[in-house]
Amino acid sequence: MLTGSHLDHLIVYVHDLAESTSFYSGKLGLPLFESDERRAFLGAGGLEICLQPAADHGVQLYGRRDDSSDVVFLVEDLERMRTALEARGVEFMRRRSYEVGLVTDFYDPNGHRLMLYQPSEEALTWPSAPKLRQIWRCWGRGGDELMGPAAEPARGTDLETGLRGNPLCYLFMFENDQTTAFEFYDETLGLNLLERVHCCNQNCAEEIEGIAKYDGGGVLLSTHHMHPSGIVTDDLGVPYSPREFDPAHGQGIAPVFRVDDIESTVAKLTERGVGFARGIERRPEGAFARFEDPFGHPFYVRELAVEADKDRNWMMPTAHR
Repeated sequence: MLTGSHLDHLIVYVHDLAESTSFYSGKLGLPLFESDERRAFLGAGGLEICLQPAADHGVQLYGRRDDSSDVVFLVEDLERMRTALEARGVEFMRRRSYEVGLVTDFYDPNGHRLMLYQPSEEALTWPSAPKLRQIWRCWGRGGDELMGPAAEPARGTDLETGLRGNPLCYLFMFENDQTTAFEFYDETLGLNLLERVHCCNQNCAEEIEGIAKYDGGGVLLSTHHMHPSGIVTDDLGVPYSPREFDPAHGQGIAPVFRVDDIESTVAKLTERGVGFARGIERRPEGAFARFEDPFGHPFYVRELAVEADKDRNWMMPTAHR
């Protein structure tokens, strides 16, 4: 199973690699490690973002706004960072303040949903809080008033640095059946559950635990159920959360789990009903296997070759055709 495994990459499929690289590196300020005509690697804290052309991998992207997932960055001061990113050319859509803290979201050029998150004092007392503090302590740049000491002090203003030093903290995978989601992520994959809580929709019954948070290593991997009834609005009355689910829309991002023994991992997961339609794909730089959750969200497990483990210039496989 994936017990103890961690996420070390997030594949983000894009329409135009040059345009998306410019957005993530230029507008957001994420450090660009390397790029060529096939991919671009950028730093996002405890894992790297790997941009890849969707057309090269048989992936179809849907519309200007794809709310099937949410990629969330941890910030100390949301309003200050939002103002800085707006000055760098980022257009924000919504802002909401509630018990979890402050959130504001925006979209990349491919319609992928991104978010800034400033935790509340209450949220920093929850079972998931030690992981947020660890992420900040390991990869954050800034002060220690909100989440404790950062890895490094801030370097320059937010306008100068953008999100550099504001690590990716959450990967939300939206779904339409929280029971099925819990059975798959907790029981089938064997991920370490940190917390199950009610979602942000006041119309959902109090006993419904629509959010489950798992330890993904350098990030929290979380499932979040859709809101089929009742409109949730932001601070300005704008509809806030997605309410419709289409499995075809979930192909745009693919988290990657690092494993030590891919044959054993695939065998154990196959016994538990996880499908690997393409089997194990072997390349000189390592072995890869792709699977999907019950809602169409793709994932990879990967085992690097010994030599590739010393050299970060490895190649991700094709997704599907």
